[in-house]
Amino acid sequence: MNQSSILQTFQRSKRVAMSLAMVAGMLLLSACTNVRIIESHVQSTPQWTTPAPTKAFYRWDRLPADANNPQAGWAEVQLEAALAPLGWTRNDIEAQYSVWVGVRTAEFIADPWGRPVRSPWTNHFQVSVGTGYRPHGVGVGLGMSTGLPPFGRSGFPPPSGYAQEVSIIIRDLHTSNVVYQTKATHEGPWADHSPILQAMLSAALQGFPNPQVLKRRVDTTISR
Repeated sequence: MNQSSILQTFQRSKRVAMSLAMVAGMLLLSACTNVRIIESHVQSTPQWTTPAPTKAFYRWDRLPADANNPQAGWAEVQLEAALAPLGWTRNDIEAQYSVWVGVRTAEFIADPWGRPVRSPWTNHFQVSVGTGYRPHGVGVGLGMSTGLPPFGRSGFPPPSGYAQEVSIIIRDLHTSNVVYQTKATHEGPWADHSPILQAMLSAALQGFPNPQVLKRRVDTTISR
């Protein structure tokens, strides 16, 4: 094979390799755009006075506002599904523990880097996701409180971000003492709260009932 043929073969191989690399890159980019990572900042406080049970019966502990709710709330339904694989079963008659779950979200005004201009819980457009069940989704309550002008200096509305929080408290029914607390928080640009809160519930239960690290960041991948 002469030098010209060798050069042509090399160039063809180079073009094929570049084409394959471009296709692989496009496939990787397409896959990445279909998912997102939810960063949950989790703080857990186990306070078991006896060895933490790997299996247990529990019942729901509801606030007075939820006491007359005939149906389980959205957050309770999600938590029940998350606790079942961990050996915890809802049994109102033989319950050894009570479980309370609370979720809330708030829309806040963000700076160009997506950080809250002020605390999302004190100066925000709040969307409170309660435990009340709604046939077509999650019940919400709305309210506005902000000291900032409605539009930025450029004449456009300032960017928004969303803060979500999930809290779980477990009590021993024999002593009424709190034996486990865990909370997950997240801030991001996405307003579809339900899948994000589901991911945060799982993050809050990471390592349950005895997490190795009490204060941690948990990354969960969900679809867009």
